Amino acid sequence: MRVTAAGATFCFLFISALSLPAAPAQSVSLSAAYDLAQKSSDAVQLKVLALQKTRIAVQEASSNVWPHVDLQASGAYLTNPPQGYTVAAGSLGSFSPAIPAHTPPFGNPNPIPLGPAISFPANDLIIGAQKPSVVSVTASLSQPLFTWGKIKNAVDAAGLAVDAAGNDLLVQRRDMDRQVHRSYFGALLAQESAKVLLRLRDTTAQIAADRQTAFEQGTVTRESVLQAKSDLATVGARLAEAQQSESTARENLGVLTGLEPSTIELATGWSTALPSLDEAALRATALAASTDMAAGRTRAGLAQKKLAIAKGGAMLLPDVSLGLSFNVTGQEDSWDVTSWNWTGSSWSYDLIISVGLKMSVFDGLASYARIGEARKDAEMAATGLGETEKLVRVGMRSAIDAAVKADAAVNEKQAAVDYAAERLKNARVSFQNGVASQDDERGSDIMDGTAELDLLFALYTREEAMADIEQMTGERLGVNP
Repeated sequence: MRVTAAGATFCFLFISALSLPAAPAQSVSLSAAYDLAQKSSDAVQLKVLALQKTRIAVQEASSNVWPHVDLQASGAYLTNPPQGYTVAAGSLGSFSPAIPAHTPPFGNPNPIPLGPAISFPANDLIIGAQKPSVVSVTASLSQPLFTWGKIKNAVDAAGLAVDAAGNDLLVQRRDMDRQVHRSYFGALLAQESAKVLLRLRDTTAQIAADRQTAFEQGTVTRESVLQAKSDLATVGARLAEAQQSESTARENLGVLTGLEPSTIELATGWSTALPSLDEAALRATALAASTDMAAGRTRAGLAQKKLAIAKGGAMLLPDVSLGLSFNVTGQEDSWDVTSWNWTGSSWSYDLIISVGLKMSVFDGLASYARIGEARKDAEMAATGLGETEKLVRVGMRSAIDAAVKADAAVNEKQAAVDYAAERLKNARVSFQNGVASQDDERGSDIMDGTAELDLLFALYTREEAMADIEQMTGERLGVNP
């Protein structure tokens, strides 16, 4: 047989893939899964960035308290500057100071000169001429003095936005923990259920084979064979369901934690008992730690700040501000700064100090409408906060109700497992001693497996109920080995 180059390459790659070492298993506890999920979650990171953004917004709002300084500078060069026109010296006339003739007490017959003649203008005067290099620099400062609390309330509102973003981050962290908890114990439930179902499948397969043999021997009816096969198919369906559920839960857990799903070994088992639940203490803790309550309080505070800002913007309430402006303008023949004559007539300096008032005289009553809207928002926020408190109380009651019932179900199912295990032990002894049939033993085995499955589901339900309480209180309640 001739082996082609492509076939040889495929065989080499296939053998190489088989020879690669499998990824090492990682023992992951529930607390470790929580930590990994918090560190690797993009959703949590988005909330962290949103929180950082709101903190920067507080700095921006606070900047309005301080003076703002602006600087403007410009320079221009005129290729053909205006030459202006010249007024020649003396062209506007002259004046000769003298003592008129016959002025007592001099009695002079002729005027007595007092000095040389004064010409107007004394020298040639150039009007309208401009030097080619023009420079202008203006520095201005503005400082709010009184704004009816609008700036302070805006800063406070920005601070409340930080609180809201921090609360959103806490909500995301708790939701992440809740998803990890559900995936972790969902995988544990499916994993343990699959083990029991594999045993039940072997038992039901043996029963179906024995029934088929008995039918061929004519000792049982076809109905009995079909019933055994139906039971086997039912167990097979539940086994496939458990295996797929485990794969899905592990995949979710891997996505949440950033680990390879196939390498995860669940190190945390079921809670050994339900912790003591002090309903009054848990309700108080839930009210204090409730993210819904925190969001309601933030909304109420923000509504009050918006109302104060709206009132500060009402008609006939002037904002007062201080303004300073310093301007320097000059003209020179060249851009050589060392040759500039800073004190010459071509340079001018101006300092302007002003106090400004700005207010709305009439806005069509829009400001009063905004105040009314803000007041209603504040009332709605306060009402919503009271409703949220009621929901938190009812939610805690429901969570405790579910936890206590789930714990009772665990105790009930555990008792059923103990009974089924004892019955299976006795059935095996009886079968070995020839007192009971193999069908009795296998029936007890099926009963024992069914009781174990019921217990596993009850344990999962109790874990879910405790996780609901943990999400509401923000505290760990589980007693997991």
